[in-house]
Amino acid sequence: MNYLETLKQKKVTVLGLGISGLGTVRFLLQQGIFPKVVDTRPVPPGADWLAHNAPECEAVFGPLAEGALIDTDIIIISPGIPLYDRYVVEAIAHGAEVVGDIEVFARLNTAPVVAVTGSNGKSTVVSLAETVCQSAGLKVGLGGNIGTSVLDLLDQDLDIVILELSSFQLETTQNLKCRSAMILNITEDHMDRYPDFEAYCAAKKRIYQKTDLLVFNADDEKTHQAHRHSVGVGLHKADYCIATTEQGDFFSINGKHVFTVDSLKLSGKHNQFNALAVMALLSPFTITKQAYQDAFSRFGGLSHRCQLIAEVAGVKYFNDSKATNVGATVTALESLQAEAQKIILILGGDAKGADVSPLAAPIQSYCRAIYCFGKDAALFSSMHTHSHLVGSLKDAVIGASQQAQAGDIVLLAPACASIDMYPNYMARGDEFCKWVGEL
Repeated sequence: MNYLETLKQKKVTVLGLGISGLGTVRFLLQQGIFPKVVDTRPVPPGADWLAHNAPECEAVFGPLAEGALIDTDIIIISPGIPLYDRYVVEAIAHGAEVVGDIEVFARLNTAPVVAVTGSNGKSTVVSLAETVCQSAGLKVGLGGNIGTSVLDLLDQDLDIVILELSSFQLETTQNLKCRSAMILNITEDHMDRYPDFEAYCAAKKRIYQKTDLLVFNADDEKTHQAHRHSVGVGLHKADYCIATTEQGDFFSINGKHVFTVDSLKLSGKHNQFNALAVMALLSPFTITKQAYQDAFSRFGGLSHRCQLIAEVAGVKYFNDSKATNVGATVTALESLQAEAQKIILILGGDAKGADVSPLAAPIQSYCRAIYCFGKDAALFSSMHTHSHLVGSLKDAVIGASQQAQAGDIVLLAPACASIDMYPNYMARGDEFCKWVGEL
């Protein structure tokens, strides 16, 4: 029986009316399925849309009561809600199946899938892969933790679907068949969600459950897993790597030089790795060298990711607000240090219970000074002799601009989530750009 027919015979509850939840409700309504919609917020973001477009759906908003979820067969849960939520646990004990929108997609999809997860770099890799596919003339859909709601991709005639997946999404995914899948890297993150680092790693590795080709980071053992068909990506000594010759640096596949690294518009060693990851992930498809070169030369990166936004008095200002964990900030420092005399780093926010100590060495090596703000600013202030605790991002930008010398870089790479002060990392990055613009 088609899974849609199965759903039509079940009592379906959509838990969480955020971006993914609203996309799920829209999809179900298009199939003639009227779910119960539950959200613990009194007025969730999609409440008005639901009232106007689906008054037939039972809506339960606000704090849940005992038994609120037990009268249902299937719960399609938003990724922000953990499976250990007491009401979810109660529903499972009463026989409810709990899945996410990715799992619903997996049970209905017929198009080839390329899936990517990792602590950092996911959005850049999947967006670059999308650009390559477009250059190759393929009909490509991008979804998951980025782009279109994943269920909206089902009614499109696509040659390939590229998915960015978070650990939260993977927790409820069992049947996603992938042509290729990769964990780019794993560094400590979301320790407020998981009991320990091993549990976080295990969630990430669920992406490998049903993949034909496993792509791993040759320099990060935590991304490895035994598989009948796997390839490694790394800057050196990997199946996909950078080869240095007298004629320059080349992208290399299994020892064969493909084309020069100069064709890549993005700067930084981490982006050379990202480009190699794209080549490995797309290797099951027929894509010409010219398509890769065209895409690599056009793709300029994404906002809030090591984005050069201004140069003032010989000082460059980079917005890397998407650096929401320690690993991302370390990568930003290591990638930019070769371009700077010294770096003035702005960091802080909600560290999500992470171990921040791996930042100490690169901060001491590469930074002239650091400016710390937000909820967990004090965690970082002892890492440099020239550290400053400030009350706002504005104060940090002004202070950094006064400390910086010609040839320096001022870098916003917070190593923390933004939720203590901003609605999201984009708002934080936008404010940084605003204050830099007023220097």
